[in-house]
Parts: sequence; C-alpha cells; structure tokens
Amino acid sequence: MRLLATVILGMLMLISAGYKEDRQTAPASTSAEVLPLLAPGQHLGMITGFNPSQPAATADSTEARRAEARAAGMTVGRVQIDWPELEPAEGQYDEAALRDQLRELSEKGLQPFLTLPAYDSDGPVLPAYLAGKNIDDPELISRFKALMDWVIPMLKSEGGWGITIANEPDNFFAESPDLAARIYTFLAETRQHIHEQSPEMAVTVTLNIGNMAASRTEMELLRTGMDVVCFNLYGSGLFPIDQPYTAAEIQAEMDAVLDFAEGKSVIFQEIGMHSNTDLLNSSEDIQAAFFDTFFARMQQEPMIRAAFIFQLVDWSPEAIAVFNTIFEEDVPQSFIDQYSAVLGSIGLIRYEDGQQKAAWGRVLYWLEVLRE
Repeated sequence: MRLLATVILGMLMLISAGYKEDRQTAPASTSAEVLPLLAPGQHLGMITGFNPSQPAATADSTEARRAEARAAGMTVGRVQIDWPELEPAEGQYDEAALRDQLRELSEKGLQPFLTLPAYDSDGPVLPAYLAGKNIDDPELISRFKALMDWVIPMLKSEGGWGITIANEPDNFFAESPDLAARIYTFLAETRQHIHEQSPEMAVTVTLNIGNMAASRTEMELLRTGMDVVCFNLYGSGLFPIDQPYTAAEIQAEMDAVLDFAEGKSVIFQEIGMHSNTDLLNSSEDIQAAFFDTFFARMQQEPMIRAAFIFQLVDWSPEAIAVFNTIFEEDVPQSFIDQYSAVLGSIGLIRYEDGQQKAAWGRVLYWLEVLRE
C-alpha cells in the first residue's frame, strides 16, 4: 500500500452552512458514468488491511466483523493489486492472483471495485521490463492494454463495476508540470480500450483532495477523462499530523470534492481516521465521530455512490516496520513515529486482540441506514 501523501487527509460534516441545496447530478454522457454494473443506491465497503499475519483472536474477530458488516448491508468490496504482481515477466500473467481476490468478494455477495495503479502516490508501479518509461510511452500503454484484455472480462465476470488505474498521481503535479498531460494520455487511451470491451465498466483515476489548491487545473484535466470522480479522504492532515480536522474543515473538503465532480458520480476509494491518543490528539470517540459525520453527509448526497473504509484492522508492528523503509533519511524521527501511530490505530478493530473500537458500532449503524 502506498499512502504517504494521503493516509491522513480529512473530513467531517456538511449538513449546515456548506450544504448546497441546488446541487444536481448532471446527465451522464456515457453509459459507464451512471455505473450500470453497480447495484442501485449507495454502497459501503472496506478493506481488511495489509498485515502479513494476525493473532488468532484478531483473525477470528476479522471474519466475525466482516460477516456482521455483510449482514448489516455491506454490498461492495475493493481489491488492490499492482501490475508487477499480475505480470511478473513480460507477457507472463498470474491471473489467479487477481481471480482469487475477486472471487473471495463475489462469493460473499460483494461487488468488487479494482485499484490497479500504474502510477501510485509515490511514483510509477511498473513491471521490471518497463522500468524508466514515461506513463504515456506507447509501449507501456500497449502493454497495459494487453493486461486489460483479460483483467476487465475477469472483473466483470465476478460482478465488478469499476477500476482505477492510477492512485494520487497529483502528488507530483506541482513539481512535474508535464505529468498531468502524460497521465491524461494514459487514462484516455486505456479508458477507450476498456470501453471497447465493456462500455459499462467505469474507469477512473484516484485523486488527493490535499492537492486541490496547488494543482486544480491539472486535476480538472484528468476529470475530463474519468467516467466517475474518485478521491481519498481522511479525518486529519499531515502538517500538522497531530490535529484532527474540525467539522468546518471537513465540510469545506467534502464540498470541494462534490463541486469538483461537476455532476459526475463520486467514489471514495479510501476514507478513514486514526484513534491514537498518545501522539496524535485523537481518540476512539473522535474516530467514531468522523464516520458519523461522513456517512450522514453521504446519505444526503446521492451522487456519492460508494465509499470504502481504510481499514478494518490496525496495522501490525511488522507491517509498519516494512512501510517505514520508504522514508528518506532526512525525515525527522518524530514524524515517522507519529505516522506509525496513524497506521497503528487506523483500523476499526485492534491488531493485538481484535477488540472492536467505538467506530465499529457506528459503521454497522450506517450500513443499515444506507441500505434502506
């Protein structure tokens, strides 16, 4: 998982002054824009996490919580996988790596959304034989299209309804002015190719709300090539990292996403809030309030079609240690410690013992509300 520039970007509610009564959903210009493969209504899903292993009690709790969520109304799931995992050598594909994850969701009645970023929040994610190529390189695009030739039919056969092919490339737009145009070319050509196979499959790129002020023009370029708008949103920011957002700040960020969409359907690929009290001035109550705020606003806005919680289980010490290897040497240890605290408390249940946090009950409540 790569979320260095976003694993804490936030929001809380937009019920009062920020809510715009006259915002309407514009008619879709392509069939994919109305998400015809997704069941009607609004949907809530979650990912379990990225821990290589769990204590026995936590593993049992994980299965029990996911069953509870499905019973309460969870109808979608998300699979995240990288291109090199699917094509470990040129032209050699590991189809089972994707099929198994998609089928695990579909067999439980969850419609999959696929995150398969060729460009991620910390840079390109490419097979070794394409390393160093620009994202708009014709060979790279040709090879990605070849990947889509089997990925999209498989995704659709397992009840899938959408795919995002880049995750937060806008993190680099301010420092690389030509990158947005390159990403747009990759998006436009890939989207056209996917629609030739499946006109109903929604194709998008996931953006970071934190980059809106500096890179809105570039982000708007990408929007023109998306079937649906897709964002990551969290309940606190990076600078400072230890200050949860106020309701007013969250209202402004949610309004910004909805205005940016200009009538297109909105998907939130990641939503979440940590609960650490020691280093981050948060708590389980603050975490729970974040979800109450987010879902109350979602309920009011039909153009928000799906949101995925990041994540069910706190990160394990082992997973955090692996993640921390991405930090450069000049990053202050204090920031690394705080960021580790974010990951170690981002879940709805604790890694150590699988115990539920206060937010879990609120998520179950909103699952039931949103399915009505």
